[in-house]
Amino acid sequence: MTRSHDGDVLYAPPDDAPAAGAMYPRVERLDHDGASGETLLATFEHYASADPDCTDPFADEYDGSVPDDRPYFPVYRSTDGGETWEPFSAIRDTQNGWGLRYQPVLFELPQSVGPWDAGTILAAGNSIPDDRSRTSIDVYASEDGGRSWSHVSAVAEGGRAVPQADETPVWEPELALDAGGDLVCYFADERHREGGYDQLVGHRRSVDGGQTWDEEVFDAAVPNGADRPGMPVVARLPDGRYVLTFEVVGPTHEGAIFVKTSPDGRDWGDPADLGSPVRTAEGHRLTNGPYVTWTPAGGSDGTVVASAKTLRTDDGEQAPGSGRTLLATADFAEFADWSPVEAPLAFADEFDTGHGTVGWTTPLVPVAGGEELLQMTSTHVADGRCEIRYASASLGLD
Repeated sequence: MTRSHDGDVLYAPPDDAPAAGAMYPRVERLDHDGASGETLLATFEHYASADPDCTDPFADEYDGSVPDDRPYFPVYRSTDGGETWEPFSAIRDTQNGWGLRYQPVLFELPQSVGPWDAGTILAAGNSIPDDRSRTSIDVYASEDGGRSWSHVSAVAEGGRAVPQADETPVWEPELALDAGGDLVCYFADERHREGGYDQLVGHRRSVDGGQTWDEEVFDAAVPNGADRPGMPVVARLPDGRYVLTFEVVGPTHEGAIFVKTSPDGRDWGDPADLGSPVRTAEGHRLTNGPYVTWTPAGGSDGTVVASAKTLRTDDGEQAPGSGRTLLATADFAEFADWSPVEAPLAFADEFDTGHGTVGWTTPLVPVAGGEELLQMTSTHVADGRCEIRYASASLGLD
C-alpha cells in the first residue's frame, strides 16, 4: 500500500463542529472475523455528536438514523487493511444517559473470555454528563463484528471531568488480556490525592470478561503530589512479556514518555519506578499522547515502535522531525536504545499549529502481514478543529 506522506482523511468535522472537532483516534485489527481481507475498526472522540444543532452527517451515513443529543463514539471499518474506510456503526451510552464523550479504545478478544467468544470486540470509554460533574469508564461489547454494542460494566467511577484541578476524575482506559487470559483495564486515576498522588496509572482485573472487577493495583505512581503518569498503552512482546508506555506530565518530566515491562501484564514492579524514557542517544524524547506497538519487521525478534504528540529536545524545544518521526527499538532488555524512523504519516504538530489537540493520540497497527505500519492521528484543520487522517507505509526496518 502506498500513501502520500500527509495521508488520507478518515473523518473531517463540519465547520460548525464544537471544540476539537475530532481527536483521540484508536484502531484495532480484527484477527478473528473470518473475512478474506484484513479488517480494521477505528473510533475517535466525536465532538459534533455533543451538539444537537451541528450539521454533522455521520449518523445518516452509517445507518440512516438520526442521532440523539448525546455524544457517542463513531466506528469506521476497513476491509482492505486500512487502505479505505467507511462509516460502520456507533457506540452509544445506553447505561447512564450522559453520552460517551472521551477516550475510546477498541480491543478484539483473541480467545474466549468469560461469556465472550474469541473475536468479540470490547470497547471502553468515558461516559460524562453535559455538566462534566462525573466520569465513568464504561465497557461495551459487540458480538457481531462491531455492528451493535451492549453495555457490560463500569470499570471505575470518578468526579468532575476537569484535569489538574484538584478534582477526582478517571481517564484514558486501555484493555488487554494478562498472561492468564483475564481481562485487564488500565487507566489514569486522580482519586488518590490523600496518598500524595496527583494522578497515577493503575489497573483492575476481571476474571469474568469484564462483568466484575478486582481492586485497583497501582502500576506507575509518583507520590510527590505533582507528577502525573497517564495515558497508558500496553503491547505484548513475542517472548510473552508486556510493555506499558505512559506519559508523565508535571514539573519533573514535562510530559516525557516512559516504558515499563511486566512478565504477566499485571505485575509492573515498584509503581514509583517509572522505567525507561523513550528517547534517542542524542536526547530527543517523545512527549505526551503515547502509543506503542510491536511489529515483526526489523529482525528475528521484531521491533517495538512508539509514537507521541511531539518530539522534543532536552530543553523542551521542537526537535527536528517532530510530527513525522517515530522512535523504534529492538532492545527488549533495557529499552534504552531508541532510534528515529520516518513515520508513515506527516503532520504539523503542536509547535507548528499552536493547538494541543493535534496528535493527541497516534495509534500504530501492523498491517499487510506486518510488512507495513498503519498510523492515524488528529491533524489541524482550522481554529483548533482537527480531522482524523491516516497513512500506511513500510518503516524500512529490515
